Amino acid sequence: MVDVCELSVLLRKLGFCVISLVDLTQEEMLTAVNQFLQLLDIGMYGLFYYAGHGYERSGRNYMVPIDAPQPYRPENCISVQKILQKMQERRTSLNVVLLDTCRKWYNSDCAVSVVTPLKPLGNTVYGYATSENAEAYEVQDEEFSSGIFMTYLKKHILKEKKVTNMLEDVLEDIGRDPLVIGKQVMEIRHSLKECRALTDRICTSASQRLHSTVWDHQSKIPKQMVKFSCGVEVELRFKMVFSNLIHTFAKLTHTPAQLTDIKIILYKPSDMANQSKACKRDPVDSLVALEDDGEEADCMLRLYSLQTCQNDIIIKVDLHFTSFDGVRMQESLEHVMPKPWIAKLFNRSGPLCLGRRHRAEAPESMPTMETQLTTDFLDTQPGAHPINSGQMPLSSQSKSSSEPEENDENDITYVMKNALEYKKLP
Repeated sequence: MVDVCELSVLLRKLGFCVISLVDLTQEEMLTAVNQFLQLLDIGMYGLFYYAGHGYERSGRNYMVPIDAPQPYRPENCISVQKILQKMQERRTSLNVVLLDTCRKWYNSDCAVSVVTPLKPLGNTVYGYATSENAEAYEVQDEEFSSGIFMTYLKKHILKEKKVTNMLEDVLEDIGRDPLVIGKQVMEIRHSLKECRALTDRICTSASQRLHSTVWDHQSKIPKQMVKFSCGVEVELRFKMVFSNLIHTFAKLTHTPAQLTDIKIILYKPSDMANQSKACKRDPVDSLVALEDDGEEADCMLRLYSLQTCQNDIIIKVDLHFTSFDGVRMQESLEHVMPKPWIAKLFNRSGPLCLGRRHRAEAPESMPTMETQLTTDFLDTQPGAHPINSGQMPLSSQSKSSSEPEENDENDITYVMKNALEYKKLP
């Protein structure tokens, strides 16, 4: 989780407008990808990054949603090749797909997705964290974990280099890492016909700069002050870790001298009880749980799955304290957060246009074709595994029909992360 957050920060430094999402169902993945596609425009740079559970089948790569039944089948997963095909239909100037996921061959008896070949337009780049039929690894370092691919991608992504040359630097660093020698080798495929870099300058008009300002504003929630009748003042700050995950911090800013043993607790009402967590600092999330200025909060509430919100979010702030006469007392207030922008994006039916183009790009009209990603609905082929949502694959199954393997060596683990990123550049 931490390294994906850091990647989002780096992409914003490069001028990307970033949507980052975690823990999505298949329906939510499809919605997110389709909204991403609608945001792309003629002359833009589109970057799609995925870190999480995945597999490969006959040259097709599949992202596995959190609700996919086992054994995995194409109709329950998301085809990466279809995403790239739809990105190309938006007539972007550069399409980059980065896959930080396993590519173990899986479920060979199952029919593959029907994907038409890409048009010979060029300027498409694939960056695979690992090679065919191999795993992608993470290093566990006490409280934190970091993917091998992400570790070196963060090191090079800000360099002013042709995107393929930048990825080659990542490949070479991974190849020298003693932890994964003989286990993980990055792979690059591309049809880059022009010298394109992620650091290319953005050419914008005044209206486009305004759209960019509006976009940046969406990722920032202003701090709020909560005042209790006893005189205690609490500042609420909000940090968007992912587009659908917010950390809410509560910090005591004023406490009357006659009150002691003051404690703040943040709660979420029952409608999001399963999507939030009130806590003190969680060691596993200690890096992302810090406020932007590095100051520790007195309490933190973690709000998940914001894309599912139908209304404003009401946060309950409980204050417990001991009065001057030794009586333990409690006060409660409610703070209303407007409906998250990501929920509005998921609920919208039309495109959201925030265009940025190269000056060299003359066309001003969008493609007329409908750009929508859908799931694969395939008939069960002879010998294919039926969908089984209630059972895990048996351990005695062959590698071709079992869940992609995870490495159990010391210091190297495999975890799931979901994130969607995109950039709008020249």
